[in-house]
Amino acid sequence: MARYSFRILAVLLFCVVYFKGIAFASEAEMMAQIKELKAKVLELEQINLRVTEIEKQLKMQSCSLFEQSQTVQQVRNQLIQYRPGEGVTIPPCGLEISAAATLVMQGTPNANNAGEKHDKTLDAAWSSDIFIQKAFDDWGKALIHLEPGQGQGAENELFVFSNVNRDQNDTDANVPVTELWYEHYLFNKQVVLTAGKLDPANYLDQNEYAHDETTQFLGRMFKQNPAIEWPNDNTVGGRLTLAPDFAKYMSLEMSYFDADNNYENVFARPFASVQLNLKPSILLGLNSEQWDGNYRFYGWLNDLPHQKLVAAGETGGDDWGRYNTGVGFSIDQMITDAFGVFGRFGWQRPDLVLASTNPNAAPVEGSWSGGIQMTGKYWRRDDDVLAFGVGQLFPSKYYKDAGNGGAAEGHFEAYYKIRLFKWLAITPDVQIIWNPHGVNHDYLGEDKTIFVYGVRSQLDF
Repeated sequence: MARYSFRILAVLLFCVVYFKGIAFASEAEMMAQIKELKAKVLELEQINLRVTEIEKQLKMQSCSLFEQSQTVQQVRNQLIQYRPGEGVTIPPCGLEISAAATLVMQGTPNANNAGEKHDKTLDAAWSSDIFIQKAFDDWGKALIHLEPGQGQGAENELFVFSNVNRDQNDTDANVPVTELWYEHYLFNKQVVLTAGKLDPANYLDQNEYAHDETTQFLGRMFKQNPAIEWPNDNTVGGRLTLAPDFAKYMSLEMSYFDADNNYENVFARPFASVQLNLKPSILLGLNSEQWDGNYRFYGWLNDLPHQKLVAAGETGGDDWGRYNTGVGFSIDQMITDAFGVFGRFGWQRPDLVLASTNPNAAPVEGSWSGGIQMTGKYWRRDDDVLAFGVGQLFPSKYYKDAGNGGAAEGHFEAYYKIRLFKWLAITPDVQIIWNPHGVNHDYLGEDKTIFVYGVRSQLDF
């Protein structure tokens, strides 16, 4: 019996050793496979890094600077000679091209500048924005902005301090170059340098809720502060922005432009500005998706020749050597993710007018505006926008003493943007102006208050 017990024990011991060996072999084999898979993963990661590097090189080397300029010129020539149905061919040069078209229909039953018995009017205007830009990795960008347009809407029918269609750009359907600039980034975009033909309003007095006439308010006073004496149209200049990483809640923007826009002696007559932008949501550690906001404070100087306003019958208004200055602020603040408020204030010297303009052209000493904007989230139309704005412009006492009307011109505007498709929006718009051009005589139309109704369509493609 003992002999059989020993044999059973030997068999059991053999089985244990055999299957243990198999287990050790399987484990070693699995470890080898894991090691092999890790090596393949590492190899794939290296391949992906190399592919990304090559893609960057291809993007940067897709065309030379000369080829890029030739591409821009080809596209511009096609747009100038464009005929419906022909289309536009864009050479493959790594350029990003976007375009939009805006059509505005505006009417008024009481125009005050349309001539006798022509106070009822309905006019149209269109404009187009064509952007051609090239990004140079993460260190620079170049842009050309073409902006043809035709018509003025109701603007030439009204005699007011601040008009009603900031989008109008009557170029007789020619294709002008509105902007042409290069921008360079330093120190991870803590320093931004921009130079070329620029729009000064893009670097001063911006506002998240009242700054884009193609999608927001149409009235000029809600696009930008009317108490700023801007340069004569878009002009050659530059800007410097400082946005330090150690103070993400603030940035400082300085700009310089040729105020008379004649491209001669560009440093002789400057328009210069400095603007500080504060973001309290970052400073206070608040949720930026609900409490984002901008508080911009600025000062500016316009060195074009001015003459002093004098009272009627007095002399001394022939001094052309003066410059104009002003200060202001622009605030936009989210209250919820669907509701926000904005406000503006501006002041400039009250005793001057441009020497090159009619001395009776009213200098606006000060202005204020404010309003609200809400999306259609509350009524299940997330992409719709409803907004209201109100404000006033104050002609100076000097202007009134010179024999002109000195009442404050008031503005109210409301619009509702209806997003029909991703690429198309329709926006009914109404504006009311009281005390137009600082006077309230009945002969300036059927009534001293002007009512303007309109609709804007915006097509993005």
